[in-house]
Amino acid sequence: MIHIVLIALCIAATMGAMLVDLITGVMKAKQRGEARTSTGYKKTAVKAKKYFTPFIELCFIDLLCCVVIPFPVFSMIWTGYCIFCEFKSVREKSWEKAELRKAEKTMSVIIENKDDIAKIMAQILFDNENKKEDKK
Repeated sequence: MIHIVLIALCIAATMGAMLVDLITGVMKAKQRGEARTSTGYKKTAVKAKKYFTPFIELCFIDLLCCVVIPFPVFSMIWTGYCIFCEFKSVREKSWEKAELRKAEKTMSVIIENKDDIAKIMAQILFDNENKKEDKK
């Protein structure tokens, strides 16, 4: 019986941490002036899937081991990990996320225009070579 109670507490703790992360994520998006779309909310559902799929498997392992181990150690360790991840997510500064998104956009522009950038670099190198030859 104690296993079931502790597993239920683990589920509640993980869901509570996810709720806090969702609320702070919405608040951070509001501060940055970003639209709160269904895509952002779906990330929470994807996160829940990533958290609870292994959790269920670990619960089964804990239930099998309940004869040897007096409490659900694997479920509790996984819950601690999930709560730690949510804590780190909540603690991220809003401006850090904005900078990461800006860097992602910059990289995507560079990747999309890599041929143009290569041509520009080749032209710069060619111009530098011509200037060196003119000086000689």
